[in-house]
Amino acid sequence: MKEEIIYIDKENGYLTGSIPVNAIIYKKITGIGATTLEIACKRNSIIIEPNTPVIEGKAKKHSNLLGVYEGITTNQIISYLQDSHISYKKIMTTPESFGKVKKAFNFLNVNMYQDYFLLFDECHKLTSDISYRETITLPMADFWKFERRSLISATITNFTTYPIFQKYGFRNITIQPKWDHSLKVNLYSSNNILQDVKSYLETLPSKEEKVCFFINSIDIIISLIHALGINEDSNIYCANKSVGKLTHKGLSHIQPDINNLNHYNFYTSRYFSAVDIITDDKPHVVVISDAIKASQTLIEPALESRQIAGRFRNGISSFTHIAGLDNKIRYKTTEELRTFMQEQRKAYIQLKTLYNSASEEGVRQVMKEAIERIEISKYMEEDNSFNYFMSENLLDAEATKSRYQNWENFILSYSLDEEFFEIIDQYNNQYEQDKDRIRISVSNSRLLRKEIVDQFFSAGLDNGAETEEQKALLEELQRQDEFIVEICQNFDKDFIIQKNYNKQQLTLALIKKQVKEQCLSFPVIDAVSKLFRIGFVYSEEEITSTLNKIYSELGIKREAKATDIKEYFETSPRRTVKQKGAFKKGYKLYTPKFLIK
Repeated sequence: MKEEIIYIDKENGYLTGSIPVNAIIYKKITGIGATTLEIACKRNSIIIEPNTPVIEGKAKKHSNLLGVYEGITTNQIISYLQDSHISYKKIMTTPESFGKVKKAFNFLNVNMYQDYFLLFDECHKLTSDISYRETITLPMADFWKFERRSLISATITNFTTYPIFQKYGFRNITIQPKWDHSLKVNLYSSNNILQDVKSYLETLPSKEEKVCFFINSIDIIISLIHALGINEDSNIYCANKSVGKLTHKGLSHIQPDINNLNHYNFYTSRYFSAVDIITDDKPHVVVISDAIKASQTLIEPALESRQIAGRFRNGISSFTHIAGLDNKIRYKTTEELRTFMQEQRKAYIQLKTLYNSASEEGVRQVMKEAIERIEISKYMEEDNSFNYFMSENLLDAEATKSRYQNWENFILSYSLDEEFFEIIDQYNNQYEQDKDRIRISVSNSRLLRKEIVDQFFSAGLDNGAETEEQKALLEELQRQDEFIVEICQNFDKDFIIQKNYNKQQLTLALIKKQVKEQCLSFPVIDAVSKLFRIGFVYSEEEITSTLNKIYSELGIKREAKATDIKEYFETSPRRTVKQKGAFKKGYKLYTPKFLIK
């Protein structure tokens, strides 16, 4: 696929003309007005935007734009399309709400595939988010039906290598600035993130400087705010489902106006890209990644650091990345992973052949569930080819883990291309073990579950959600804790109280019920997957105790050994773990070997 280049001549300049059609567009810098250009363009457009806050912000700024996301109805879309005062229709929708847009066009008998240009903004999220948000690719089935369509992102992708884009003759376009646009970075690493944060804050030229922390962990955000004693001086921006937890921890400034910065500001991953933060301040931006305590905080610098810095449209004062490294982290190289996936694909195809060859219904049912549970299945298409987006996500995830194994790899991740990064300062610190450090407290989950159970049954949701108020409450409760809502939908309140809201007991009760109803053929897999957590370290005593409870509840005549956990998870080698002041032997759990039903 031939590369075409569009140059931008001056700093702070904007794109002009119109977005090219049938193209994969990589803009090397953010804030050049690509989305705004499409909103102003004299053609009908549908813009797919992965983040709701972005849609809400654009809809406030542009009166001709209809934002479509959770809560916006098909009737509202129909009314907008029928508004004759809007010459060129502009619809910006989340991937999940694209179906409502389709319904509206079908109702009006309008051919959107011919009459509208489709732009998928922040298209890198098709690969970066798909592991936990499979619905993000829903519009892609329709994407190919549009006569005019394009994808755009300020994060580089490998889409140009995908055969399907080559099949449809897509162009590869790079938007290239003609000035030095490298991001100046300061890098910290140590055995104590809290001390690094304190050390960093002491280097700021003024105590009044605004600081914006980007951390994809509510627990670490809570811990930092409490440890630094900065509750009243901190704003927190996160997904709605986390608001309850923050409130319970005594934090107050949650989801205020994003453009009014506090002294300290904390953002989770939904604010890492696309969201425009318009403020007169030029804050200091700090990314925090902790490979040991919170693997979800790891970012790929080449893909995300510049996106984060680009949120502030008036610029930033500095960019710092503080990382807690893990020399025991395990990862596969790209070559190793591709070989591994091909080997698994062969086994997957053989299993499907056995399934298709079976004639007895009982055998077919068990084999079908077995095929659906093996991890490689989520990377496969119906024709046994790899799903490009899922496969790319796995490759990126493994590459990201490698950045946080040691100091050299971490520095190298910012040294690969001088066009994008310039390292200003590096600090590889080691602190005494008695220094204060981040403590991730165990939340009172049982109390939260009790509150949800009370609300669920008080609102009569055990009889179904019929009114709009009930539907809204059900969605809110599911956002807070999907597990306990499922429990409420399967058991009465007295039973849940009898189990003392205990997650382990309720999980086993639900699985036993599903087995009885013949919904599950492999209950032990589900129980183990739900009662052990990825990324956590467990002592051998904890492992055997939990496994024995599972075996007993499910009628498995087997005495558990700690090594049984290796049947269900990839684990670390046997290691020493510290629990409640005592040193024991145990394992850290990595990826599960099976999918949950």
